[in-house]
Amino acid sequence: MKKLKIILLTNILFFVWNIVFSQEIIYLSPLPDSRYNMEQTNIIIGYSDEISLSALNSIRIEIAGSKSGVLHGTILLVENNKKLIYIPEKQFSLGESVKVNINYPKKISYSFQIREKISPQVSTDNVLKVEFKDFHNSLNQNFSDDIPQLRIIQNGETAPGYIFIANFTQYFFNPTYLLVLNNNGTPYYVRQLVNRGFDFKKQKNGLLTFFDEKSHHYKALNQMNVIVDSFKCGNGYSTDFHELQVMEDGSAWLMSYDQQVIDMSQIVPGGDTAAIVVGLIIQKIDAQKNVVFQWRSWDHIPITEARYVNLLAHQIDYIHGNAIEVDYDGNIMISCRHTEAIYKINTNTGAIIWKLGGSDNDFTFINDSIGFSYQHDIRRLPNGNITLYDNGNNHVPQISRALEYSLDEVNKIATLVWEYRHTPNVYAYAMGNVQRLPNGNTLIGWGWDTLTLTEVTPQKEVVYELFLPQAQWSYRAFRFEWEQVVTGSEQKSNEIPLSFQLYQNFPNPFNPITTIKYDLPRDAFVKLVVYDILGREVEILVNNFQKAGSYSVSYNFSKLPSGVYFYRLTSNEFSDVKRMILIK
Repeated sequence: MKKLKIILLTNILFFVWNIVFSQEIIYLSPLPDSRYNMEQTNIIIGYSDEISLSALNSIRIEIAGSKSGVLHGTILLVENNKKLIYIPEKQFSLGESVKVNINYPKKISYSFQIREKISPQVSTDNVLKVEFKDFHNSLNQNFSDDIPQLRIIQNGETAPGYIFIANFTQYFFNPTYLLVLNNNGTPYYVRQLVNRGFDFKKQKNGLLTFFDEKSHHYKALNQMNVIVDSFKCGNGYSTDFHELQVMEDGSAWLMSYDQQVIDMSQIVPGGDTAAIVVGLIIQKIDAQKNVVFQWRSWDHIPITEARYVNLLAHQIDYIHGNAIEVDYDGNIMISCRHTEAIYKINTNTGAIIWKLGGSDNDFTFINDSIGFSYQHDIRRLPNGNITLYDNGNNHVPQISRALEYSLDEVNKIATLVWEYRHTPNVYAYAMGNVQRLPNGNTLIGWGWDTLTLTEVTPQKEVVYELFLPQAQWSYRAFRFEWEQVVTGSEQKSNEIPLSFQLYQNFPNPFNPITTIKYDLPRDAFVKLVVYDILGREVEILVNNFQKAGSYSVSYNFSKLPSGVYFYRLTSNEFSDVKRMILIK
């Protein structure tokens, strides 16, 4: 019995020993000796194993800046208890060195550098030159006629679902519409934006998201067309429009374009001594909007990998990320246009696992003698293959195409198993995407071309094409199944009225429920919106295509304060505004 107790005690001690002494730090952000870190950065420490509560109580993190002195902060346990984030109580100072001391599982000490100066903000995209201006819709202005006129060619059966695009032009005063379209081009859902919008799509958690140029971050809509969430980068970084991936647990992946002043003469002969160089930041934020993972191109990818970028210029966009794909193993793949490479990144350690394409390529290409050039969009398929959109800027001749590769990630072999080239050839300078649909068809968003999208079968037969008007584009294009839920309660009469009519709400004044009635003499896309006294949109009651008839919409305005409001009904050929009073 005594021998059995000794064996049990030995096993317990061995188990405890393994837990305590196998624990190690496998991820740090910012990295030791890293440069160009933001003043608002947090500190992220990733461990190989789960952190116990007893260990958490004993962990000490000391942060001191060479200018700021000791910075106290808050420690949060995140990412299934495998990471700590330390949020300093105040931001660091420009140009200072920051020292970090950590006592668990063993004492370590390292330093990183905060950026020297705030760089002037310049345009980072020759295609999308954003002019951030603000303007307000007038209550008596009808934008319905601005909804783009589409040209559609359908030659066969498409995959189920609706088309998702967001039209935009190079000018801020042309409004963007978030468009969910039936195959015949009639809108199933439309939302007009004040400024331009990009990357309108359905996420894994069912929300619809888009990048809003006015607020300069992503917004999310639920099935009732209500904005319910927003997504933006943390740690002082601005949010870039090229990608948002929202996970089912509410966490999200985003990117930022980070501009830094760099002495390029130390990197290439003849380089500008104060060049503005644009790097790439990849972040994961959890459902509480904490930055729990951060990866910076400065730490991993040399500027010289951009072999077709002029490194002697004053402004250098050397990497230009445009897509993030969460892989089946939990790691991520990112597409970087200006290095012409796909990078797979370990999300536990931050290390690059492999590079596909570019000047530092790890793979041998089979069945594809030209590879891809200035690509957009990387996606993993259920069969294990990947798709991407090859813009083809550096091909001779220039041609854009959709590609599917089988990847042998052990032996580093990329085999081209499917491609689609349009007839006649399409060349799109920028943007674009490839979406494999559930029925096996492929939807290609052509990006910067007069042809907006094409859907083809596995045999490359074109079944559907859509064209936006000249000088209008959609950054990406998608097909999703989605059901809209109408706000409030809506009733329709079968009697066909003789003319368009918007009636006075009843009762008026009201508290808090009122009913608005209107007539449609023919089928039309209808928008019924409520505005406050300053002309600000406060509620969208109807925003869809409706059959001819008389309609009645009842709505509860209990969340709004007492006051005067206006409601406006618009269709393609009718607009009217009426006043109502909410008294609580």
